[in-house]
Amino acid sequence: MKLTFPGEREIDDSVFTSSQIRKTWHSHQDISALEEQTQVLLKALALKPTQVDKKNAHYFFAEKGKYSRLGMVFVHISILFILGGGLIGTIWGFDGQMNVVEGATSDTVLLYGGTGTKKLGFGVRCDNFTVDFYETGMPKEYRSDLTIVEGERKVMSGSVRVNHPLTYKGLKFCQATYGVAGMDNFRVVIQNNSTGKKTVLTLGLMQKVPIPESTVSFAIAKYVPNQGRRKPAVLGVLLEPGKAHDIFWIEKNERKEKGDFTFTLRDFDKRYYTGIQVSKDPGVPLVWTGFFLILAGFILSLFFVHKRVWLRIVAERGGYEISLAANISKNKKAFKEKLEGLIGTFQQGGAA
Repeated sequence: MKLTFPGEREIDDSVFTSSQIRKTWHSHQDISALEEQTQVLLKALALKPTQVDKKNAHYFFAEKGKYSRLGMVFVHISILFILGGGLIGTIWGFDGQMNVVEGATSDTVLLYGGTGTKKLGFGVRCDNFTVDFYETGMPKEYRSDLTIVEGERKVMSGSVRVNHPLTYKGLKFCQATYGVAGMDNFRVVIQNNSTGKKTVLTLGLMQKVPIPESTVSFAIAKYVPNQGRRKPAVLGVLLEPGKAHDIFWIEKNERKEKGDFTFTLRDFDKRYYTGIQVSKDPGVPLVWTGFFLILAGFILSLFFVHKRVWLRIVAERGGYEISLAANISKNKKAFKEKLEGLIGTFQQGGAA
């Protein structure tokens, strides 16, 4: 850091013999004119110079781009931040998935890799799940409306879609997958073949419902997504006192006649579960810090040039000896060409 933020400069004549670029010439101009030309020359090469006078010598120093030397420092420090962030995330972070049925609440994450489970300390409730499909039947977009529950208190609500996560207490909730958890609210049209009267029954699995104006009851024992002609179907049960149960399949939108009744499965509600990826990585802020440091380091190193220029004017018999020394971090050839032109202009002002 001393090289980048130097304190009081000491006069060191060794730079005029050890620097990358060294020039010497003589002039008969008076000292005030030489000092003025020196100011112009060093401003053109770097910045406004500082001046120190000592005995019969006058010293000038100009510097530009000194912070560019921090570039490699930032790059090396950034590597430590990135490695540290990755290590912290590996030790104290986790990644897993929780499956939540619509209307249900869960507080447990199943960790990836079969490494066990993780309790969140709060509940995640799926209030609603929606999915849109393309005409081909492929899912287009699916969304989970979630509510975070602490005890009995609703803390926050939000929607989770693919690439649109929800964050809470350093945890990220991402939409990962979904599936059908079950079926409910089966709508079955029952027609009395004797009277022609139709009745729509809404019932769940294993729920016995009496058929109006009869002594017969009806229940659904099972649902299958593909039956017969690859249609959804339910296994219906007709219950009549004093008789054995009559069991039969009813395919969706297909009529099924049994006894005095004709049954048609009109529709039903699907109950989805949503698969939420839950991840925690406390090392992310360090990784981002490392990223910005490495970016700043490369910008400083690649786009800024560190220039240092010294100039000494020493009185001699009949005039002055002018010595110039310079160090530059890159683009040395272009700097030399510019320097030659500026020295030529300097000498035209009264060089010997």
